[in-house]
Amino acid sequence: MTQPIRVPRNIQDLDMRIAANGDWFYQGSKINRKALVRLFASVLRVEADGRYFLQTPAERGEVVVEKTPFIAVLMSVEGSGREQRLTFETNVGDRVVADTDHPLSFTLDAETGEPLPVLLVRDGLTARLNRAVFYQLVDLAVEDPTSGARPETGMVVWSGGQAFSLAGLDP
Repeated sequence: MTQPIRVPRNIQDLDMRIAANGDWFYQGSKINRKALVRLFASVLRVEADGRYFLQTPAERGEVVVEKTPFIAVLMSVEGSGREQRLTFETNVGDRVVADTDHPLSFTLDAETGEPLPVLLVRDGLTARLNRAVFYQLVDLAVEDPTSGARPETGMVVWSGGQAFSLAGLDP
C-alpha cells in the first residue's frame, strides 16, 4: 500500500522578506541569527513563476525577495585560463563552483542600470555577486577571440571549463 502524498499547508501571511543586501526580515524585524537564516535558506524554493517559498513537508509560506535570495560574498580562484575554477561562497554558507550546472550571467539591473552579475546556486536559486567579488571577477576577464565583437563586449571569464560572457553588461 502506498502512502498518500502530503501537500504542505500554505501559510497565508508569512511576512518574510529578503532585502536586496541579503538581510532576512520576519515581520519587519531583521533576523540576526546566522544559523536561523541558514536554516531558512535550506528550505527556500522558487516556483516557475518566480515566487519564492519557505517549504517544509508540513508547511509553506511565500517570501518576498527584492533582488536575489543570496549574495556571493567571497570568491576563490584556482588555476588560470581555460582551466580556471572560480568558487563562490554565499552569505548563507553555500559554496559553488561556476560551471555548466552553476552558470554565471551578466545583465544590467533594470532599476539602477548597474551591473547585475548572478550565479545559479541550486534548484533555480541565485546569488548576486557583491561589488567586491564582481570587481575581483572582472579582473579575471579575458578577450574572447572567437566573439568577433568589440573588445569590451567580447570579454569572458573562465570557470569549470566554461566561458561566461560579459556581453550582457553592454548597454
